Amino acid sequence: MITNSRPENLDYFQQNRDFVKRTVEQDLEKDIFPKGSSIRIWHNEQTDGFEAHWHSALEIIIPVENFYDAEIDNRNYHVLPGDILIIPPRTMHTLTAPESGSRFISLFNIDFFSTLKDNVGIQSLLKAPLLLNEMNIAPVYSEIYENFALIWKEYFGEEEYYEFSIYSHLLHVFTLLARFELSRLRPFAGSSDLKRRDYFDRLGRSLEYISLHYSEAITLDDAAALSGFSRYHFSRLFKEYMECTFYDYMTDLRVKAAEAMLAGEDLPITEIALRSGFLSISTFNRTFRQKNGCTPKEYRDLYSGRRQVAAYELK
Repeated sequence: MITNSRPENLDYFQQNRDFVKRTVEQDLEKDIFPKGSSIRIWHNEQTDGFEAHWHSALEIIIPVENFYDAEIDNRNYHVLPGDILIIPPRTMHTLTAPESGSRFISLFNIDFFSTLKDNVGIQSLLKAPLLLNEMNIAPVYSEIYENFALIWKEYFGEEEYYEFSIYSHLLHVFTLLARFELSRLRPFAGSSDLKRRDYFDRLGRSLEYISLHYSEAITLDDAAALSGFSRYHFSRLFKEYMECTFYDYMTDLRVKAAEAMLAGEDLPITEIALRSGFLSISTFNRTFRQKNGCTPKEYRDLYSGRRQVAAYELK
C-alpha cells in the first residue's frame, strides 16, 4: 500500500497565500480558485470538517495520514490512507476529519472536458462518486497515484507552466481509469484491440448524439440504429457500459438539464419541462421528485441564489 507518500521539501502554504476564508452561500461554496486559476490544492491537516456543501469543481481527496470521512448523496465513504475519493462536480457532500492526520484535497475546473473527444465516456465515470484503492483498480493504481504525487509537486513547486503540467497528469489519470473500466466490461473483455475500439466508437456515436438531442423524442431503436447494433445487442452493451438502462440514462440527462435551467434561468417551469424533453408537466414533476426528493419549484427556491453568487464572482 502507498502511504505517507508526498512530495518533500515543498512549501504547502505559499501557493495558497491568497486564501482568506471559506465562503458558502445556500450550500454553494464560491471563490474556490485563486484569481486567474482553475486549480486549488490543499495539504489539509484540519481537524474541523465541512458541513454539507457543493461546488462546480471536481474534488479529489487522498488521505496521507489517518482516515477521512465523507457523506455524499446520503452514502458514507470511509477513506483510508492511499485511497482516492473522486467527488463529481455539483454533488452535495459533507466531510468529517479525524482528531489528527493529513490529506491532499484537490479541486479542478473540468468544464473543458466537454470539448474533448470521448468525453461522454469520461462523464459516465463521474455519474457517482468513486472510491479507488489498490484492490479495486490494482493494474493501474500505482500509476494513477504517482500522477497525483506529480500533480502535488507541480502545484506546490510553482514552476513555469505548472497548470498545463497538472492538467496533463489529470487527463492521464482519467485515461488510465477509463481504459481500465472499459477492459473490465464483459462485451469488451477478451476482444481484440480492433474490435474493442470498434464497439467503443459505435457506442460513442450514439452517446454523443444522445447528449446533443436528449430533449427530442429519441427511442431505443433510434439509438441502436445510430450505433449499427441490433436493439438487443445495443441494450445489453449500453447497460453494461453505462450501468443503467437506455431509458434511465435519458431520464437522468433530462433531469440534469432541468436542474441547470431551474438554478440558472427565469423560464417558466412548464417551458423548462418541455425544453428538457418531458412531454407533460405532470411527468416532469413526478420524475423530478423521484430523483431529487423535491418538486422543481422547491429546487428552484433552494438554489435561487446561484445566479447572484455567479454575478458576484465575476465582479
